[in-house]
Amino acid sequence: MIDPYDFEDDDFDFEDEDFLNIKPISQMTEGEKLQRFKRFFDSSSRAMLQDCLFRIVNYEDGTGTLEILCPNEVVRQRLSKKKRKITNNINTCWSHIRWFSLCVQQDSELDCQKFTRNGDLLTY
Repeated sequence: MIDPYDFEDDDFDFEDEDFLNIKPISQMTEGEKLQRFKRFFDSSSRAMLQDCLFRIVNYEDGTGTLEILCPNEVVRQRLSKKKRKITNNINTCWSHIRWFSLCVQQDSELDCQKFTRNGDLLTY
């Protein structure tokens, strides 16, 4: 049995590299960054994101947009309520992403709502 007041318990003698072996973001692939992005969400949001497709559109000026293709309008509406969380997670994974879009395919066309890093909806 473990004594909860014994802070010198030998069973919990771990080295930092045993569980903190995380790559710096600069060395991660885009797929690894995307996995990191998804990990920051709660389980219900991760379940919604699992059904989505992702792509990064890079622009000539070095900035980019993370596009999230939602499977339907319901998922898009639920994710739009989490736009602050999305922007915070984008900021921890990508420095060049300035916008994100929540998209859904309707009648063979892509309908996207584009947001700034502040979570503000862009209107054209």
